[in-house]
Amino acid sequence: MPSLRFNTTIAAAGGTVDNLLTGSKFEYMPGPATIIVYSVAGVAGVDLDCSAGNTSETDKLEIPLQSVAGAGPSVNDDRVASFTAAAGDRLTVRLFNRAGGVNAVIRTLIEIRPL
Repeated sequence: MPSLRFNTTIAAAGGTVDNLLTGSKFEYMPGPATIIVYSVAGVAGVDLDCSAGNTSETDKLEIPLQSVAGAGPSVNDDRVASFTAAAGDRLTVRLFNRAGGVNAVIRTLIEIRPL
């Protein structure tokens, strides 16, 4: 089961990351899998979108705040999305910073569980 960890800083309000998986060997699914995304942010006002192929799985879902600075995400508390992807689907995980005037640090864990 591949697990991908990301620690990302996004510039103040309006900053985005178009796809955390760009360039990863898991950007395009080698086979069918369940995708589970966990994420926490250091500031309020950070959104996440997930899609597999042409199907949007979330729509600007607000990422929960970290319970302890520099920690997380916790697989028990911080699951933000769970969906299936078919072989050949392109996975995208987009991040949007709406926090006015503040850089946002986002910690994300993506688990890929082959079916």
